[in-house]
Amino acid sequence: MPTEIIRILQEEADAAYRDFSAKLLPPETLVLGVRIPALRRLAKQMLRDRSAEQYLSVSPALLQYHEEKLLYAMLLAGIKKPVDSKIQAIKDFIPYIKNWAVCDIFCADLKEVKKNPKKYFDGLKVCAGSGKEYQIRFFYVLALTYYICPPYLSEILQKLARQKYAGFYDKMAAAWFLFVAYVKYPQLTEDFLFTKTNDLFVMRKSISKICDSYRVSKEDKQRLRSKLKAYLQKGI
Repeated sequence: MPTEIIRILQEEADAAYRDFSAKLLPPETLVLGVRIPALRRLAKQMLRDRSAEQYLSVSPALLQYHEEKLLYAMLLAGIKKPVDSKIQAIKDFIPYIKNWAVCDIFCADLKEVKKNPKKYFDGLKVCAGSGKEYQIRFFYVLALTYYICPPYLSEILQKLARQKYAGFYDKMAAAWFLFVAYVKYPQLTEDFLFTKTNDLFVMRKSISKICDSYRVSKEDKQRLRSKLKAYLQKGI
């Protein structure tokens, strides 16, 4: 099955898109250059004809190409399984996520989370404490996609207050989460940013994202910039 899928992916490959994509991913990533719509068409076909189960039976450790992992993520997100079994399959796959693209597409496609949010949250929140860059990113991207609401927001902010980061991409996900949280709960998030954030990069990047947003007023942007300036001066 993997060999057959690679052949199909190679037929869909675009050299120019491969070169473009490779610049956005870690240098060790093997990229064929298949566009996302083509991968989604293939995933839908495999879910319809039930070949998805066969593909998902292959260990993710054997998947060499970026597009193979993207396809695996799409199939795993789309396949119907009992909730507990699905959560375990997700947890088994997460350690093989090695870039932001697979992580973020996987999270966006896990729409089943909406149907059973508590079980998924309780099963997957362990990723925040993994000490692994993309597992931590997975948690915060999943959180900003499905969990910026009561009763989850308070617990997520508590995790953020003591979060130990492993790299750049988990910090960026935390900042992205705080930006989305600010748009929905501005006062709560602002208070958190200036009293509980435990990483200066995350604080600054969060405020930068907020100030770049058209969904935030000029007055709020100016206040945040002024508070950040005062915070930094106080810390010098």
